[in-house]
Amino acid sequence: MLIGGLHSGRIPLSDLRLDLTSDNFAADALGRLREYGMFYCRGWLEEPVLESVRQEFELAFSEVREKDPAGLTDEGKVPVSRYGKTRTGAQLRFGNDAEFANRLPASHEVFGQDWMADLAGSYLGIPCTLNRHIVLTDDFDPDQEIISHHFDEMNALKFYVPLDDIDRENGPFQAIPGTTEPTSRLRVAEWLRHEKFDDVRQRVFEQHSEEVIHALYGQFKATLRSRELTFQVPAGSLLVFDTDTIHRAGLLSPGRRRRIIRASSYRGIWP
Repeated sequence: MLIGGLHSGRIPLSDLRLDLTSDNFAADALGRLREYGMFYCRGWLEEPVLESVRQEFELAFSEVREKDPAGLTDEGKVPVSRYGKTRTGAQLRFGNDAEFANRLPASHEVFGQDWMADLAGSYLGIPCTLNRHIVLTDDFDPDQEIISHHFDEMNALKFYVPLDDIDRENGPFQAIPGTTEPTSRLRVAEWLRHEKFDDVRQRVFEQHSEEVIHALYGQFKATLRSRELTFQVPAGSLLVFDTDTIHRAGLLSPGRRRRIIRASSYRGIWP
């Protein structure tokens, strides 16, 4: 049952798990995105492909380690430059172009699959741009939270693959299924208030009042947060989600590492 666009009960994690080899995968994937804003596939990449992507990840970072990464913005946001600092490590950002295809061919093949294009087109509409931006994130500097609950300033359909086994202590992906529609209204309202990317208040619970949260979601913050799911998945799993779904990355304990490669698809034609 839905209340104000939000599911009234906690959604079982099993309801979001799909099998890419299923005959009904295309319909099920689109259905999960429309209803919950997300789905996942455990152990999606086979080991040889996963290892190739890991090697490309390590090589790409080795080429820039001696350079100074761009720092966080004054608002504490991750820079949009190629090599940038995050709160818990660093990231590399690529366009989905010839350079990416030549430098990271295995990764380029992973994020250029026909079913992804079909899903993006069905969910986002035509025209859309498949996996325009690919980001490699290396988290190794421990913190209580890699990033707090938020939405992305520019709405996207995101394909997200961890390159390490993920548990509760190395930055698990956490999300509140069913929050996509009200969060979309919040994001649009923020853009109507602000014209600068950095001014958009995307940290849902930190930057918005109890009254705003209740008006949009029909829940106060504590109840809404209690609906959060934690994805503890093996390396090479796939998470697909609408970035208007409230999401975050959790605890990164000392001595732990989290490597992620993710790609963002957008409505319209992106240059």
